[in-house]
Amino acid sequence: MAWSGSQFQQLSNSPSAQRWDKLQNQRKYTRLSDDGQGKSVQGLNRLKQQQTTNGNQGSIVKIQDVNQASLNISVVGIIIAKESPKSIISRKHPGKECHLLSLVLRDSPMGFVSVTCWGSEQFIAEIANCYHTGDIVQLSNFQVLLKATDGSEEKYRPYTPLPFSFSMSENHSTITTYTGYDVEEYESLLHLPTKASNDYYSLEDIVANGQGLNGEHINILAILKKVGQVKDITTKTGRQTKRCELTLMDEGLSAFPFVIWDKEAACMASTWTPISTVLFVADVRMSFDNYRSCLVATSDSKTIFTVNPDTPEAHSLHQYAQSCDITEESVDNTTTDPPLEKITDMFTVSEVKNVMCDLQNQWKPTVYGVTCMFLSQFNVDQEDFNSVIAYRCNKCKHSLTEKNGFLCSNVDCCNGTLNLFDTAESLTFEQADIEYRIPISLSDHTGTLEQCYLYGSVAEHFIGIKVENYFKLDQEKKTRIKWRFLLERCKIYFKVYRSGKDGGKACLQIMSCSLADPEDIYNLT
Repeated sequence: MAWSGSQFQQLSNSPSAQRWDKLQNQRKYTRLSDDGQGKSVQGLNRLKQQQTTNGNQGSIVKIQDVNQASLNISVVGIIIAKESPKSIISRKHPGKECHLLSLVLRDSPMGFVSVTCWGSEQFIAEIANCYHTGDIVQLSNFQVLLKATDGSEEKYRPYTPLPFSFSMSENHSTITTYTGYDVEEYESLLHLPTKASNDYYSLEDIVANGQGLNGEHINILAILKKVGQVKDITTKTGRQTKRCELTLMDEGLSAFPFVIWDKEAACMASTWTPISTVLFVADVRMSFDNYRSCLVATSDSKTIFTVNPDTPEAHSLHQYAQSCDITEESVDNTTTDPPLEKITDMFTVSEVKNVMCDLQNQWKPTVYGVTCMFLSQFNVDQEDFNSVIAYRCNKCKHSLTEKNGFLCSNVDCCNGTLNLFDTAESLTFEQADIEYRIPISLSDHTGTLEQCYLYGSVAEHFIGIKVENYFKLDQEKKTRIKWRFLLERCKIYFKVYRSGKDGGKACLQIMSCSLADPEDIYNLT
C-alpha cells in the first residue's frame, strides 16, 4: 500500500514527529562515533573483537542518507518490528539451510528500513534472544540493497518508504546495543505509526464491507479489549510457533477477533494491558473465517504494531475506552451504540452541521443525538426503483452497482469469479441481497440536511413495507406513501461519526425514524 504525498505530509506533521524535530534542533553538537559503543551479542567472540575498534564501526549517518556508495558507515535506530527466526533452502547450495531474521529499524519519522540478518543457526538465535522490539541498536558494515521497482519485495515484508533495504551477514556485519546520550529521541519513534494517522479502517467499516476485504491488507486503529492465552503451535510443515488471539473494540463495534501467528509478536501481546492499550496495526491481513462466518484480522510478515500511538485519533479512542463500562459480555459482533432511550441530547440542523464540520477537521468521539425535523424530501416514488434500493452479493456482501451491471466484482467471491467470464447474466433475487437506501432531506428553522439516507430495517419500520414487497407496488401506491410522510415532522435518532475511509469523512447515520407525536414536538423543539 503506497503512501500519497498528502499522507507523507500528514505523518511528518504528527505530534510525535514535531516533538522529534524539536529534540533534533536542540542537539547542536556533533555526535561522537564512540557514543554508539554498546554490548555485543553474547557468546560471539568475533563480534566482541570487532566492537573494540572504533574504526570498524564507521561514522554514524541517518538512514535516509544511506546509499549504495556509502562505505564504512553505521546507523543507529530503534527496532519497531521483528519477526521470529526462519530458515530457507539455499538457492546456491540446494539442500543446505540458510538462517535469517528480519526486523525494521527506524531513526526518524520518515527514516525506517527493513533489515535482514543472515548467518548460522546459533548466530541468528543469539540475535533473536538479545534484541527485541523497542531496543535501540547500532548497525555497522551492512550491505545496501535497492528494492525492485515493481514492489514485489514488499509482498511478504513490511512497507517502508525508502527505496532500499539493509542486509547483514554473520561474517562482516555487527549489531550492538546503543547507549548514546540521545536515546530518548529514538524512544519517541516507537509511538509513531508507520502509516498516516487517518489511514485505517474502523471495525464498523470492516464489517460493513463484508467479504469485500477478504485477502486484503489494511490498517486498523482499535482498543485492545482482551488478550487470549499464548499457545504453542506446530504448523503443517513442522515449524514451531506461537498463537495468540486478541479481541479488539472501538466506538462502533464491541468485539472483533485478531489472531497473531508469531512467537515474537505473541509474547509482546501478552504484556499489553486490556482497555488501556490502543493499537495502530499497519498491514494486517483480512480473511473470512468460515467457522465463525465473519472476517478475522491476522498478523503476518507485513504487519507492524504501534502500541499507544501518539496521534489525536488514538488519544480520542483511549478517552472513549476509559469512559466505557466494559463488562464481561459475550464476544460477538454487535455494535456498542447506546439504547435509544439513553440518547437525550437534542440538536437542530445547524448544530448537526457544526458537529459534522468539526469531525471532518479533527478526530472526535462519535456524537449521538435526537431531533424533531421536517421530512423535506422523500422521493420514494421515483420510476427508477434502483435509486431507493441497494444491492449486495448474497455470498460476500460486496456492494453491487449499476456501473458494473449489478454483478459481483469481488474476484475472491465464487459469484464474482463466474461473472468475470459471463457478464451478460442478469441479476436475480437469488444472486443478491436487497435493502432500502432511500434518499431524504431533513429541515427545520435553521437549515436543511441533504443527502441523508434511510437504510435497511430503519426504512422498513418507517414506511411499514418490507423491501421485497416494494417492487410489487404500482406508481400510485408509491406516490401515496410519499405524501403520507413528506413535510411531516419526524422524531429522529442519529449518530455522527468519522469514517476511516475517504480521508476521514464525517458520516451521519439515522438509527431510528418515526412520525413525531405532539409530545415529541413539544419536547424536542
